[in-house]
Amino acid sequence: MKAELKDSKRLQAISLELIKDGRPQAIYGTILDGAAAIMRSQFASLQMLHADRGAGGELCLLSYRGFSDEAAQFWHWVSVDQASTCALALRTGQRVVVSDIETTEFLQDTADLAYYRQTGIRAVQTTPLHSRVGALIGMLSTHWRHVHAPTERELRLLDVLARQAADLIERERVETALRTSEERLRTAVEVGGLGLWDWNVLTGDVHWSDAHFRMLGYGADEVTPSYERWSARIHPDDRLEAEAVLQRARETHSEFVTEFRTLHPNGTVRWLHGRGRFFYDEQGQTVRMVGAITDTTERRQWEDRQKVLIAELQHRTRNLMAVVRAVAETTARRSKDLMDFNTHFGSRLSALGRVQGLLSRLTDQQRVAFDELVRAELAAVDADMGRVRLDGPAGVKLRSSTVQTLTMALHELATNAVEYGALGQAGATLSVRWHIEAGKDQKLWLHIDWHENGVRMPPSAAESAGHGRELIERALPYQLEAKTSFALGPDGLRCTIAMPVSELNMAR
Repeated sequence: MKAELKDSKRLQAISLELIKDGRPQAIYGTILDGAAAIMRSQFASLQMLHADRGAGGELCLLSYRGFSDEAAQFWHWVSVDQASTCALALRTGQRVVVSDIETTEFLQDTADLAYYRQTGIRAVQTTPLHSRVGALIGMLSTHWRHVHAPTERELRLLDVLARQAADLIERERVETALRTSEERLRTAVEVGGLGLWDWNVLTGDVHWSDAHFRMLGYGADEVTPSYERWSARIHPDDRLEAEAVLQRARETHSEFVTEFRTLHPNGTVRWLHGRGRFFYDEQGQTVRMVGAITDTTERRQWEDRQKVLIAELQHRTRNLMAVVRAVAETTARRSKDLMDFNTHFGSRLSALGRVQGLLSRLTDQQRVAFDELVRAELAAVDADMGRVRLDGPAGVKLRSSTVQTLTMALHELATNAVEYGALGQAGATLSVRWHIEAGKDQKLWLHIDWHENGVRMPPSAAESAGHGRELIERALPYQLEAKTSFALGPDGLRCTIAMPVSELNMAR
């Protein structure tokens, strides 16, 4: 009777520990101490089943009493195909009692038997732990140094303790799953850039997530969340519409979806997209609203940028078509025959293609550099660079609107130099010099000097230079506000071009 009373008090004390909802690891130890005391054993262990590990699941050692470090490591995970008593209980779902490990057939010649011996264990019992709905969730085992068979009374008291242990493990599993779920939700909300709100319409109480505070321009917990605080941060031009959409969703029991601007105290304007829904009681009265907002400022900026790019593309396409048409007409007018037209027209289209390729790779703040352009055109005609001198600062940025026309001019100069000038005659040389300076109009001007020397000018040189000369003397001044000269001297061509360039060169 004294032993029965003592064990009953021990079980009651463990129940009180469970009610306190303390640290699980400490309560695991209390349960093992109680199990060892009730069963008069020298060892005890508590395991949780992880059903998702392998076929049949695996048991994880939560806490133990008396094991060596090596044994605890060996039994940290126990699979269904091992030879221990807990593995057998996992396979059968029934309590396993081994009064003498040395005479038990299923343990012979196994690693488990070796660790039982190494630990000093001679007898074992393992009791399965089941949840309130009957699912297997763990094991409670006790172990003795000597041959031993537990009594019915001991097993009956152990079953009471096993119920308590199962409740603790089940509670811990639920809490762990809840923490995991909350962490996943929190991570998803953070990664997704969501600001959450929960509005108790009846009391007016509102909960905002930290991201919600930030999106409205508040510090976390800087103010008490409320409908009025939300409305106050909406841009004055969008406030009436946003509130009207909210009210309409409430009255029609429909989803609240809208996009609006917010105005922060420092003057920052951000775009937010809100989505939420109302909840109603049985009488149809609004009781709650939950929802989320996302910052769509970047998307809005890209949409605006896309509109600009489309307009720019349309503008460039129209200009390009006009240039192609003009080139075709001029080339046709000056060509001797269809073959001659095909040769010159194809060459000029290639030059247009090269410059379009350069322009297409630029970002907003990038510009085509003059030295890059002139080198590309000389390379396109396979110029012998040993006879060419390039002298000028690198990286002089050109206005994007001027690149196309200037490229055509350089192409004509290079092509004529190959066919009739310095790049096509032995002993002749080409010098291309350039520099930038500020003009009287406060604009930056690029000055280009194309100078050929040692050229024996053929009689047809003036005629062959017709298209290039017309482009330089007429098109460049008209389209680029350029100042040009084009002179065919006795030993070669000298052409000068002065044209405005990008203000980004101011930093040079």
